Amino acid sequence: MQLCQESDKKCISIPDLANSPISTFFGTIYTSPANDTAGYGTSANRDASFEAGTKQLDVYNELVNSGVLTMQHKGCMCTEQLSMLLLMEGADPIRSPEDVSWWKNQGLRAVGLTWSTGTRYAGGNNCKHGITDEGKELVTSLDEYNIMHDVSHLSDASFDDLLSITQAPIIASHSNSRSVLQSDSQRHLRDEQAIEIFKRGGVIGLNLYTQFLSKSFDKNNADATIKDCVEHIMHLCNLAGNKMQVALGSDFDGGFPTTYLPIELKHPNQLCNLSNALRTAGFNEKELASFAHGAWMRVFS
Repeated sequence: MQLCQESDKKCISIPDLANSPISTFFGTIYTSPANDTAGYGTSANRDASFEAGTKQLDVYNELVNSGVLTMQHKGCMCTEQLSMLLLMEGADPIRSPEDVSWWKNQGLRAVGLTWSTGTRYAGGNNCKHGITDEGKELVTSLDEYNIMHDVSHLSDASFDDLLSITQAPIIASHSNSRSVLQSDSQRHLRDEQAIEIFKRGGVIGLNLYTQFLSKSFDKNNADATIKDCVEHIMHLCNLAGNKMQVALGSDFDGGFPTTYLPIELKHPNQLCNLSNALRTAGFNEKELASFAHGAWMRVFS
């Protein structure tokens, strides 16, 4: 394991995290049927999707077993040693609702039913349909095992269906404001969706992907700024009526080059620049701590 040498292409490695202010992070199991590296053909291929997910789980377990990091099976703490909470982005590796118990024992803490393309459980942000009958059973099973629902890639119909099935708190681990972006993309949260998350005691995590921050984004001008970040944060805080339910979500996952991260936020070591901007915007020290970690600690407690 090495520090990232080509910072224009990538910024995340275990040593990079260990040499930054980050102590606790979401370790993601990401799958999507047609993905070249994390795919499995079709959502109906249950065994192949399970295998795609467990291969990623094996990587995390190897890091845990070698003492590089720890996995938190309950609560959420900031620790001296690098530590993670396991989040699943796309629920196809859960072959059926009966699998939830097994995944819970592996450390699974939060589940998004689908990535953008949709699964056998729910429609994603590139889809129009909602949660399927099997998806509704999965939601009930996740509730039974106190696994958090993550709405960051759900279609509007799936979001509405989820609210009708569960009364549990929900999170959007990496989502921004649809109204700030002046966009109709389902990838971003409508104001009424954000308000419902807050009413349930949930948390919205800011996404640092440039295209999801800048109103003037285009592929020839990929710049976004810390000012764009603050605009999304302050809008969501106004909807919440407090500064304690919006947090860092980031999407610092290596899935895209640092070109698509905001100016002066290209590396975890630069997150202090965002904290300084929020302090200037009116955040006090308690609110800054909540943005950095406290909101996640509360919702996962």
